[in-house]
Amino acid sequence: MSLGIADSQSNFFDDMAQFCEKTLPKDSIYAFLHDERNRLFPDEAFVDLFSGRGRQSVPPSVIATVMVLQRLQGCSDREATERYAFDARWRYAAGVGSYDVSAWPIFSHTVLVGYSCTPEATFL
Repeated sequence: MSLGIADSQSNFFDDMAQFCEKTLPKDSIYAFLHDERNRLFPDEAFVDLFSGRGRQSVPPSVIATVMVLQRLQGCSDREATERYAFDARWRYAAGVGSYDVSAWPIFSHTVLVGYSCTPEATFL
C-alpha cells in the first residue's frame, strides 16, 4: 500500500469548515487539531511504513487525528469511524472538509485495528 497524502490546502468554499471556524471555541481540541495536524502528524513522517506501490492509504495524519479523538472520547474503533464519517467536528479536526465523497469520505474501522491503543497508552 502506498502512502496517502492529505491535502494541506483548505478549501475556501467549504461550508462545513467555515461553520466550524465560526462556531467552535478557538481552544477546543477540534480547532487545535485542525490548526496543528500537519505539524503534529506530517504524512511524510510515515513514509517508511509504506511501499511505493499499490493503492493509497488513508493519510496517516487523518488516522492519527481520529485516534487522538477516539482516545479522548473513549470510542471503539467502530464508533470512531462513525463519528469521523458523520460528525462535522471530527472531519474539521482531521482536515478533510465537507462530506464531498471525492475527498477522504469514510474508512473502515479495521484501519484502526492495527493502531489501537491499550488503556495504559498515552499520547505525547
